[in-house]
Amino acid sequence: MAKYAYRDKARKDIIYSNSAIEEDRNKAFFCPNPNCEAKLYICAVDGSNSAYFRATKAEFKHIKNCPFGNSNTEFDSKKYDESKFRYDDAINNLLCTTKTSSPTTASSAHGTGKPSIHPPRTLRQIYSLCKSLPIRGTYAGKEIGSMILDDRSEYRYSKGCFGNKIIEATVNGKIYNDKKKEVYLAAPVNSKKYVLTLTFLDESLYKEIRTEIYNNRDKIIVIAGRWKSAGKSNEIVSEVYGKKQVMVIKK
Repeated sequence: MAKYAYRDKARKDIIYSNSAIEEDRNKAFFCPNPNCEAKLYICAVDGSNSAYFRATKAEFKHIKNCPFGNSNTEFDSKKYDESKFRYDDAINNLLCTTKTSSPTTASSAHGTGKPSIHPPRTLRQIYSLCKSLPIRGTYAGKEIGSMILDDRSEYRYSKGCFGNKIIEATVNGKIYNDKKKEVYLAAPVNSKKYVLTLTFLDESLYKEIRTEIYNNRDKIIVIAGRWKSAGKSNEIVSEVYGKKQVMVIKK
């Protein structure tokens, strides 16, 4: 399911699900994934916040592992406080070996027992946010394409992908090296332009992540990391400090 789609195959004319009208009900739209030929149809209209696009025709389904073919791209903006979202702070928190403490925010309805909503902070929440909007869209003033490397944003990273980034990756060949305690992936999913190396200081964490990725080697793996060059122009590396940096995309 997706909250936006394209009217044209070149993916220039975007349409958001919450702005679709009755006349759009039976029209076919194109999947946000540029490598997927699925035809999407709106499943609710007239500005409904619950509206979404879905591949309802058996002959025009999503390709295998298309991120827009499952619930992982669903993001309900009403559940999060966009004004408090700081991308680098959120990624840095995922890269901490221990959970960082933060000041308690006063309830927006003091005395009623209603807690105030928080910004997106888990990897799943941030990933869903990034996939729910086009790469040129923004959230809390930051462009989506600057947060995530995937098939849509690959063109932005012709000279490398460095710093705090979420990367949508896949297995491609050798998966791990027990002697070096390293796990290997490739990104983006379609072109596999970059070789990703995940390094670990903790052996038990390495074994857990290695096994998780090996057992799901046919699926998309999402990594939050602080990426730097691994020597060659197409090789980048990030240390993994904890399980909250790694997520397997399952149906």
